[in-house]
Amino acid sequence: MSIFKELSIIFAIYLSGEGISLLLPFHFPGSIIGMFLLFSALHFKWIRLESIKRISNFFLKYMPLFFIPAGVSVMSSFTLIEKNIIPISLTLAISAIFMLAFIALAVDYLVKRVKDA
Repeated sequence: MSIFKELSIIFAIYLSGEGISLLLPFHFPGSIIGMFLLFSALHFKWIRLESIKRISNFFLKYMPLFFIPAGVSVMSSFTLIEKNIIPISLTLAISAIFMLAFIALAVDYLVKRVKDA
């Protein structure tokens, strides 16, 4: 499959997610909805993995480049961050601990479930 077709599939799913996001009565990121749609389409085999493999590998290979604009905008807002560095650091540390605990519990649950099956 050509790269243009693969990119078209990814872009169509992304736009579908953005469209669904606009229809919702509350704010939810369209990109997250798009990822859920892509996951569902791959899971139910509506889209074969081979039909988006090359463009997906390209995106994964160059993913760090997509974070450069976010890093630059954080650094340009450093004066705002500097004033609130303690609350921000505390929030990041606490949320990281909660996420690690949640992931550990989820993995433990899934491992037990697989062993029981």
